[in-house]
Amino acid sequence: MMTARGNEEIDMRAYVIHGAGDLRLDEVPERELGPREVRFALAYGGICGSDLHYVAEGRAGNSILRDPMVLGHELSGRVVETGAEVADLAIGTPVAVNPALSCGTCRMCRAGRTNLCFSMRYMGSAAYRPHTEGGFAERPVVDRSQCVVLPDDVDLARAALAEPYSIAAHAVNRAGVAQARVLVTGGGTIGALTAIAALRAGAARVTVADIEAGARERVANLAEVDVLDAADEAAIDALAADPCFDVAIEAAGAAPALNMAMRLVEPGSRIVQVGFLPTAGVDLNRLITREIDLAGSYRFVDEFDSAVAAVLADDRLAAAITGRHAFEDFEAAFASAADKGRHLKVMIGTA
Repeated sequence: MMTARGNEEIDMRAYVIHGAGDLRLDEVPERELGPREVRFALAYGGICGSDLHYVAEGRAGNSILRDPMVLGHELSGRVVETGAEVADLAIGTPVAVNPALSCGTCRMCRAGRTNLCFSMRYMGSAAYRPHTEGGFAERPVVDRSQCVVLPDDVDLARAALAEPYSIAAHAVNRAGVAQARVLVTGGGTIGALTAIAALRAGAARVTVADIEAGARERVANLAEVDVLDAADEAAIDALAADPCFDVAIEAAGAAPALNMAMRLVEPGSRIVQVGFLPTAGVDLNRLITREIDLAGSYRFVDEFDSAVAAVLADDRLAAAITGRHAFEDFEAAFASAADKGRHLKVMIGTA
């Protein structure tokens, strides 16, 4: 099936996941724009953990792939075409793209919790059927409301970090970290950005725990944090004997990490779970005996615009991008992104 634009039929290349272990660089049709839509030329796209889950398992959490879908939701680019009712974006304008498009009318949206919208369309997500196409394509289409205008001389690779930073900022907001001693479990992209967001939100001290020495080293180079070897049982036991954290944010998505967090926070503390967990292996009895509050944190609400400003204001965040691949080099890009011992954030790019 082709989409006609004038007398011209145009295809573009896109990263299409067909099933577990079946990622392809396919030709897909471009569609005509709606009146409030924008077509942009992808500059950079960050490969997320959910993208890796779709490729490895055909699902991300409870979102199960049932049809082929374009991946990608950490995006930046430049405007190449606008719909008839979009008058405020010039061709060539650089933008960061908010992948979330809520309905605005359901009771969650009316309550201001747009991340929990019952009709959420989130780019590159199989949560609903039909799935919402992602942005790992040469010229994706989004609603005008999803475009955040950037300065002309912007680092578009760093701008693509806005989405994961938004998730980190939302987790920090859910936790309440002002003047707190904060434990972050997991030193991947979300964990590292959560540590940075926590410091900016006024945390007294932040410690990042990870089993990978490389992850601990990278996050220590990005921010003034302490690091903890999550595989050092003696160190964990010593800390558990006298818990010293007021709040924990679990970003590893691993049962041992949550179990460790429950041991290391003060009784009566709060743990925020931001990483998707497996369905087994979590011992929740400590929640009862130590009256720990466990809260979920899902995507973000209104943090995206401020996240764009935050990632562009901190030059050190350029170091969070540890791998860059050309758009057509999709197999190597995903292999790099899956190598957590060597990489923090891997970008695919056309810029």
